[in-house]
Amino acid sequence: MDINQILISFTGGFFAGVLNTFAGFGSIITLAIYMDLMGLPGHIANATNRVNILASTTISTVTFYKHGKLDLTNSRWIILSVVIGAILGVLLAVQLTDDGFKTAFNYLLIPILIILLINPKRFIEVDENAIPTNKILLIILLFIFGFYAGFIQVGFGVLFLILMVMMAKYDLIHSNALKVCIVAIYTLIAIFIFHSQGLIDWKAGIFLALGQALGGFVAARNASRMQGANKLAYFILVLIVVVVIVKNFELWKVFI
Repeated sequence: MDINQILISFTGGFFAGVLNTFAGFGSIITLAIYMDLMGLPGHIANATNRVNILASTTISTVTFYKHGKLDLTNSRWIILSVVIGAILGVLLAVQLTDDGFKTAFNYLLIPILIILLINPKRFIEVDENAIPTNKILLIILLFIFGFYAGFIQVGFGVLFLILMVMMAKYDLIHSNALKVCIVAIYTLIAIFIFHSQGLIDWKAGIFLALGQALGGFVAARNASRMQGANKLAYFILVLIVVVVIVKNFELWKVFI
């Protein structure tokens, strides 16, 4: 790697760490660096991406916990449901081809954006008196989303936040804290599996991991302290999904 690649990797990792901690889709940045800058095949990029994800989510989890935003005692059933699904998803992901990875999640983005825009207040101002969705249904959905997370990872954060805020009635900042904790747990397992299959390029991942860890720390520290963090996280969430849709479907070509 030359100095330009190192600087781009570290900087891109930093912004990915911030995005993933506040909302999600930070992997859009890191995967673009892996595939477009470093030339890694899609399935190798998918596996290597877990290295920087583990770095940022571990730091974010510790930071959220220290600031009282992470409740592990009452969230064990949520963590377990997602992690079991994620392990099965990782086992399938080792069979993923380059083309399969690049096309697997594109059409999921449109319904995600619609859900986010229908009623913004459900994300920004959580009704603490609202009755959560049936726990059995939540467990099933958490398992399904966990499977998706283990399989591809990109976009899991958004799906998880939609589920926790709109159905489980968690506020957005506590949902974010729980999200990064869960991702850290199943990503550690995923790395062992991907590494055993020879799918991780450790040299390519190190600088992205350093940048993403720093970004995760900065975002978690500020999200835990500042007023209006729910509103900021929501707008970041919507912006990311819009940008990803425009990029993946090349919508700018309509105006050119």
